[in-house]
Amino acid sequence: MLFQRNTLCHPEKNPVTTYKETILSLINAAPFDIDANIQISGRPPTMASSEFLTNKQQGDWAEQIVFNAINEYSEEYCAVRYGRADSLAAGDSGFAEFYFKYQDELNNIGKKPDLLIFRRPDVPRENLDIDDVSVRKAVAAIKVRSSSFLSNKYSAFMERRTHKAEIECNRIRSILLREPLSSLLLQKSPELHK
Repeated sequence: MLFQRNTLCHPEKNPVTTYKETILSLINAAPFDIDANIQISGRPPTMASSEFLTNKQQGDWAEQIVFNAINEYSEEYCAVRYGRADSLAAGDSGFAEFYFKYQDELNNIGKKPDLLIFRRPDVPRENLDIDDVSVRKAVAAIKVRSSSFLSNKYSAFMERRTHKAEIECNRIRSILLREPLSSLLLQKSPELHK
């Protein structure tokens, strides 16, 4: 999800000044009902599935690609990590405490974007400690998602495409192996005819 800087993010043009207030304003402006008061609760899982771990690794990889692309190829902009970068998974020591702290964060301020994009002169001096003032200087926020969730759709699409291609190849083959084309092909290229 990408939020570009607009009047909602400019305190001098709008009384909305915090990240949470900005998000609430966007929610209120949406053309459909969104319950912004949902509270996350529950017990921490005790075991991480291999699918979860795989998706997490792919998401981390995708975030690194976006981070590097912006920082290596843009002379005007710089990406700074903002969202959680913890590598704890269910079953790890300290995971339960991490889980409850994360639930509190989600309930209090919502999900932070993975990256904040700044103009290079506005990059906070201390990237690891981004405060509210620094956040307001960001020109965009990015939540990175890996496309692994679409891999099943892609696989199904490729299977259908391959199946259609095989049918078409067999149709063309049957035409080429009928006379008079079969004799011509045998004469010109016996190996191809075979």
